[in-house]
Amino acid sequence: MRVSVPEVHGKRAVAIGALVALATAGAAVVMAATAPVQVKATTRNEVSPAASGEWLVWSKSRQRRMSPFDLFAQHLAEPAFKVNPRNTKGYAGGIDGTKLVYQLLGGNIAIRSDLRLYDLRAKKPLALPSGINSKAWECCGSIAGDWLLFSRGRSYSRDRQLLLLRNLVTGQQRVLDQLRNKSGLLTAGQLNGVYAVWSRCNPYPRCQVFRYDLSSATTTALSVPAGKVPHSPSVNQYGTAYYFQGNKGCGKSVELVRQPLSGPALVIASLPPGRDSDQSYAFSPLPRPPVRAITTHIYFDRTVCRSHTWDIYRVDDTELLPPPLSPPPTVP
Repeated sequence: MRVSVPEVHGKRAVAIGALVALATAGAAVVMAATAPVQVKATTRNEVSPAASGEWLVWSKSRQRRMSPFDLFAQHLAEPAFKVNPRNTKGYAGGIDGTKLVYQLLGGNIAIRSDLRLYDLRAKKPLALPSGINSKAWECCGSIAGDWLLFSRGRSYSRDRQLLLLRNLVTGQQRVLDQLRNKSGLLTAGQLNGVYAVWSRCNPYPRCQVFRYDLSSATTTALSVPAGKVPHSPSVNQYGTAYYFQGNKGCGKSVELVRQPLSGPALVIASLPPGRDSDQSYAFSPLPRPPVRAITTHIYFDRTVCRSHTWDIYRVDDTELLPPPLSPPPTVP
């Protein structure tokens, strides 16, 4: 069974740069994914990163070993501050501008999980529309514009698991996927622009990663080599998906894969033996025309399988956009 973050967070524990050759306008251009850089690595355990141009959020254990996690946010190089209230636990979800959606668990024994919306700049909670939180287990939220992607129902339980997309303004809701299997997992990955990704195991290790286009309401299963187990997907605003794949078990031949909207999937990084990841998050600053190259920052939590210790890393991946350069699509 793959290692997962404690407290039933609901996701998955990267990487050495690999060169990728891309062709453009008759000339060959070599692009590269950078070597991994430690973002948060202390004596505590750090998991579940999410980022934007100016903000980084992540969860940190209260003790050196596995213990309850608090959610922290940091603006540029300013001191970090705690987001979740006292006597609760928090896990990062997604950021859009200064809006953060995160998972909140109360009490020492997590029997309920809800989503919360938070204004990072003002450091105060924001209201979520009714109908998002329920008596069921809500988890793994990600936000883009007016849309919220999240999971409902506990993984690996008899619950009916749902993958939901909800418009926070109009109330429109789309059921993107559903699963009922006590040995199964259905969990949201990331929502970015008009693209959403998620993981589905029915049961583990029979797993798939999916990409959804909000503008066309179409779902695509991403290609994975036979025998590999995909997990921990993220996506940039241009639809390029990133996910990990490896052999069954923790830290066995784990690779970071880039899957663009068109063209083959490419392995851009490999983890050392005994290392794995649970969650990734992709952020791409907008390039300035006429530059066609975009760089995506892929944040991920990395675990040492034997010691169950966690830190946060980042890989920067550069790719070429098809000409002409245009803004990311939007939902009509």
